[in-house]
Amino acid sequence: MTSPSRRTRGRIRARLATAALVATLAGTTAGPAFADSTPPSEAPRLKAVQTPEAAQADPGEVYNTPFFFVLDGVDRKGSLFMYAPDGKGDFGPRDKIFDGDDIGDFKYLKAAAQVDNDKDGYSDATYYWTVAGVLSYTYTNADSEVKTRRIGGGWDIYTKVLSPGTIGGAKESDILAVDKAGVLWTYSARPDGTVTPRVRVGAGWGGYTQLAGQGDLTGDGRADIVARDKAGVLWLYQGTGDAGAPFAPRRKIGAGWNTYNYLHSNGDLDRDGTADLLARAADGSLSFYRGTGQASAPYAKPVKLRGSFGSYRLMF
Repeated sequence: MTSPSRRTRGRIRARLATAALVATLAGTTAGPAFADSTPPSEAPRLKAVQTPEAAQADPGEVYNTPFFFVLDGVDRKGSLFMYAPDGKGDFGPRDKIFDGDDIGDFKYLKAAAQVDNDKDGYSDATYYWTVAGVLSYTYTNADSEVKTRRIGGGWDIYTKVLSPGTIGGAKESDILAVDKAGVLWTYSARPDGTVTPRVRVGAGWGGYTQLAGQGDLTGDGRADIVARDKAGVLWLYQGTGDAGAPFAPRRKIGAGWNTYNYLHSNGDLDRDGTADLLARAADGSLSFYRGTGQASAPYAKPVKLRGSFGSYRLMF
């Protein structure tokens, strides 16, 4: 019998991780507020399970930008769809994973982010934030079992949350959050998915309508993000590796980005080692911006991808 392809194994694993979350989402409407405090210290430290690709790679090699096996899309009625990247900067046909009419739990999902905590270059866990303000962490344990850990509540104080990779210099993928006053905070992640108390970065982030990033965009080995302001100007925030001051002064990328209503980084989509960007237009079309690795001009010219993505209120 022919063994399943790497892409197929990745998609199956992603399906299992998503299924493990379904039962959790329905019960995440209350809980202790850990958003501005320390989560439980007794949580066990988990061993990350490597993907088949990572098992064949140099175990000492660290990847600064992951390649994610899937792009997930949640539509407005709570249905979940999954796309597999083709490794060349596009996606194959979508698969419908859960029907919002039957389940509906994904209606309560506000944001989500795949993470590569063991830095083997592939997703090994996902953070989920609900509209009720609960943060959960879905992972694969040492016995290859997919589990979901509830991290804590209180995250409804934030208007934007994302996990762009390692911000403070440790191995795990950290969390950035912007509160309703426009203040940016960082949470350093632990290997088990829990996070340390938040650290204030600075004010003024309420002026951005979109934040995106997943891994290294500029070729220096540190996670970077991009931010679009209300005038449609896109700015680059280059990572410093310092959790207390995680970004260098912003650098202007260019104007005209209000053409898009959704920006998202799915890591290294074309597998060239540099983070890329996806941008959705009002007509539902999705454009691929290949990362160049150069801070002065971080993206190549856009390439329009196959299909329509206009029905999704969330992609991760």
